[in-house]
Amino acid sequence: MKRQIFFFISIFLIFSCSEKSNENNGEPENLTLVKVDSLQIPYLGLLQLMDVHPQTGKVLMFNSQTRALLVGDFDGASTKEFNKTGDMPDSFGMFPLGAGKFNENGQNFTIISNQGVYTYDLEGNLIHGGKHQVKEMPAFSGRASADMEFYWVGDRILTVGAGRTAYPRNTPEFYENYTSFAWFDTLDRQVEQFMNLDEGSFFRNGKAHDISHIIPRLAVDKESMYFIQGIEPALNIHSLSSPNEKIKRVEFNIEDYSFNQGEDFKDADPRMISPDLYSGKFENIKSLGNYILTSFFPGVPESDRDRYENLNWMDFLAKARIDYSHRMLVLDNEGNKISEFAIPLEMDSRQWLVRDGYIWFLAAENLEQEEDFIKIYKVKLGEG
Repeated sequence: MKRQIFFFISIFLIFSCSEKSNENNGEPENLTLVKVDSLQIPYLGLLQLMDVHPQTGKVLMFNSQTRALLVGDFDGASTKEFNKTGDMPDSFGMFPLGAGKFNENGQNFTIISNQGVYTYDLEGNLIHGGKHQVKEMPAFSGRASADMEFYWVGDRILTVGAGRTAYPRNTPEFYENYTSFAWFDTLDRQVEQFMNLDEGSFFRNGKAHDISHIIPRLAVDKESMYFIQGIEPALNIHSLSSPNEKIKRVEFNIEDYSFNQGEDFKDADPRMISPDLYSGKFENIKSLGNYILTSFFPGVPESDRDRYENLNWMDFLAKARIDYSHRMLVLDNEGNKISEFAIPLEMDSRQWLVRDGYIWFLAAENLEQEEDFIKIYKVKLGEG
């Protein structure tokens, strides 16, 4: 009997250790963001962070109000600003589809748009580029900041290509035909949409969802693509090579995460874009060595929402961020949770990227005082 008891205890311990290993793989659980340095770009106004090139000390940013691109130096000594929108021979169109990106040597950068793919030098001169050669370009939606990064894969560009389908969002057909990503072939200038909603996706629940709630966040490494479908708390891992087969899907177990559940088809107005500010949301995702990092807002539970009813949009965002900290979730490449911690209020929880083994955060907007500079933090992932 004693031998049997010892046997069962041994088996229990083995499975317990195995289960614990699946959670953190022996990695330190007290990881946090450690500030290494900061840089300032002289500028009066708001800019979005597009890219950072540490080897040449260059920063690429975008003014969404004037639609101007800005190239700055780490030391703040020089900034160059130019506008490449509108009806001009070297224009990329009206608005970037995502963040611009430096090339490997930092001597030029590429902008993608619904119109085409364009590469400029650091003086704003067009080097090469042109329009997509398709009969009808899908109406993709994006944002010209670091949370909407595109990725070079050979001569093709992988980007979030989420847009409206031929069906309204209050019909089952919208969710059956929705595609999350697109390939931009820069040689043939063709566009290929792909990646339907996962069979287990929350957005196949027979409800109508705001389009902004579905747009994915995407990161890649050498072999895989990792994405979170909008506000849905799950990590999807697929092969980076065609046909981008599914490797794994990991549901997040975040106890205080609350998100919009959708509305009945009959009650949804397909013409309206009305994101739920109270809803939890995933803001960015990046690959850092053996880690996958994703930042998220946990959402405001229904029981607390009456405290925010009379606030304007900006005041709501400021108060909700203090009351419900935006957080960083650290996963391994298999989607196992390693660590979770609050993102400092001084850092923009949406606009950050990974370059040269470091995390570069745009500083959060100062709501109390207008500043004549833009600050970027150089941060590492370390033990707190």
